[in-house]
Amino acid sequence: MKISGSKLFKTRLFKKYSQKVGLPPGTLVYVGEERTEPVQITVTDYDETYLHEAMVQTIQACLHFKSAETVTWIHIKGIHDTEIIEEIGTHFGVNHLVLEDLMSPTQLPKIEVYKDHVFIILKSLAYDAATLSVFREQIGFIIGENFVVSLQENAGELFTSVQNRLRNAQGRIRQMRPDYLAYALIDVIVDHYFIALEQLSDAIQTVEEESIANPTSEVLEKINILRRECILLRRPLLPLRDVIDEVLDDEIPLLRKETHPYFRDVYDHLIQVIHTLETLRSTVSGLFDTYTSAVSHRMNEVMKVLTIVATFFIPLTFIAGIYGMNFKFMPELEAQWGYPAVLLVMVGIGIGMFIYFKFKKWF
Repeated sequence: MKISGSKLFKTRLFKKYSQKVGLPPGTLVYVGEERTEPVQITVTDYDETYLHEAMVQTIQACLHFKSAETVTWIHIKGIHDTEIIEEIGTHFGVNHLVLEDLMSPTQLPKIEVYKDHVFIILKSLAYDAATLSVFREQIGFIIGENFVVSLQENAGELFTSVQNRLRNAQGRIRQMRPDYLAYALIDVIVDHYFIALEQLSDAIQTVEEESIANPTSEVLEKINILRRECILLRRPLLPLRDVIDEVLDDEIPLLRKETHPYFRDVYDHLIQVIHTLETLRSTVSGLFDTYTSAVSHRMNEVMKVLTIVATFFIPLTFIAGIYGMNFKFMPELEAQWGYPAVLLVMVGIGIGMFIYFKFKKWF
């Protein structure tokens, strides 16, 4: 039996989950798609007048930044290496239950507040035009007194714009504390939501045009894919709204009130994204009606043509049937001009019907 790529991924994913059954809480098992590439660790240490960037091989190489007065951003690309995740928990005092959630790519967005750090997990979105699918990537943040550890599921360049702002000292990011850096990273993720939804909207519009012009089974399959994607996109977006809402409502010392206006701006953007998604969902639902109407219209056109053709031939068939009986005393059988006369009558009937149908605007 042939299994599609998405079904194969789900099968492997559930096999990985089955490995966790019976294990103690907090046991680190990566349950995402199997990866072999090495984990990349980037350290950016900065303040208003100073910036240092480095690629390191181990978490231990970052420890001397932990107690520095500067702000340190440790960005890790890849969450599949259990040893590195274990080291983060050991050296930064992160609860193993948090790390367990981090290594599960299907984890919904959440926030957990501890005495010396805040843990936030969310999803980034990227649209793939080839498959009409929106890929979700897990991103985790550990926010401390003077550091931010960000963990990205894949080795993408999602935060390049933030890195450039730090290098070029653009805006106020170099003057602010780690909570502002966390805001900047989350803001980039939410901005990419707009890009993904815009591309998804263009795909929906294209499929809508195809469903009107040529409603084939392939178009119906595309509609089903887009409908599924719009449903799945609600899973990471709605919990993230609750996460940002909790940031704004709770008294979290590590997330200072000075950054609340910025997180409130992210919250507003997220509400716009959710409303846009709801609009796209309604549009995709309407695509089924559009497709069905287009198919029905094409079928009606075909039936109309067949009906007109059949109507043309009904009286002609009637005449041909009468003169095909060949009874001995039919007077027309012996007439010299009988055959041409009958043909002329049949042609006249056909022309008369054509003029009548045209007058009625049936075609």
